[in-house]
Order: sequence, then C-alpha cells, then structure tokens
Amino acid sequence: MKYQTTPLFSIPLFYANLGTIDPLTMAWIEKLDYPDEAAGHEHTEDKYILNAPKLAGLKTQIQEACNVFVKEELKVNDDVVFELQNSWINKHSKGESNSLHWHSNAMLSGVYYIKNEPDAGDIVFNKSHLYTNLFHDTVRVSFSEPVQYNTSEFYISPRSGDIVMFPSHLEHQVTPNQTTTPRYSLAFNFFARGTVGGGTSELKI
Repeated sequence: MKYQTTPLFSIPLFYANLGTIDPLTMAWIEKLDYPDEAAGHEHTEDKYILNAPKLAGLKTQIQEACNVFVKEELKVNDDVVFELQNSWINKHSKGESNSLHWHSNAMLSGVYYIKNEPDAGDIVFNKSHLYTNLFHDTVRVSFSEPVQYNTSEFYISPRSGDIVMFPSHLEHQVTPNQTTTPRYSLAFNFFARGTVGGGTSELKI
C-alpha cells in the first residue's frame, strides 16, 4: 500500500552554525561579571549584552540568521520585521543546568553557543501538555519507538558557533555540564514590528 503521512501544524526549530568567537572577544566574555541571580547557573547582569561594541559583528550575524528564518522559512510578509530585544550570556560551570522554562514577552527566541565542549550540556525541547498534535496528555499511549509524530522531547548537542531559534512559547531546558570547562551561551529574544492583521483586527506594533 502506498501512503503518505504529513506532519501538520509543526513547531519550527531553526539550526545553523555562525562560526566561533575570536580569542580576544572570548577573553572579554570570560572576564564579565556573572552574578548568581538565576537558579542553577549564572548570567550577565547586562540583559542587552548584544549592544556591546565588542559583539557588534555577532549581533549582525544573529539578525541575519533571524531574517533567513522569518522570511525564507516562515514566509512572513515584508511589512513585518523582527527586531532584536534583550540578550544575555549564560555561564554554566560543572554540574550547572537550566530548568524547564520559556521566554515571556517575546515572539522568537534563540541561543548562540559561544563555547560548548562535548558533554557540556544539551538543550532539550519539550512538548507542552497544552499542545495537542496527536493524543491529548490525559491519555498516554505507549509507542514502540520515538518518531517526529509522537515524541514529547527533542535533544540537541550543540557545538561552539551553533545557533538555534524557535517560537518563544516552546518549553526547553539545559542538561548539566559534565565537564570542568565553563559553558558559555548567549540567549536572545525577538519581537515583531509592523502592521499585523487586517480590518477590525489590524494592529500596528
């Protein structure tokens, strides 16, 4: 029997490599202050870190990657642009991790991996119990193997220079750093600007 199964209404996950940070910028990043204000890891006090002159080139690369995601993959109309909002650097020492979370007050979010050695931590995307692409979570059917239609989590083992982007509501977490080398990643959020909708539902944002 010939057949076809189509993954309807999927959640897009953008994944690419932008190249690694130069040694001088890496040394500057390592010397930044990382106050202990997050559970399980540290991050910079500056929550607009991509506005730093030393990261101007990286900021441009991230914006260009977002444009590819939004325009070429998602096919968003040209009268809407996605602008970078806040950004910060995370530092994970040995044993540190990120608990399950999502990004509020944003539409697209992402992570650029400044320094990520093997076994320094995976990013894990989790399907919310509110997202019903197959069976509702109130009926937990078992499966012989995970495939894209039935999986409830998705792992990426990032390399230094990788970037991932995704809708901000997508739940995700980071597994513990199993190495003695600190792991550095840069998180960021985008929000749409322009005119969305039409008629009585038109909104200028």
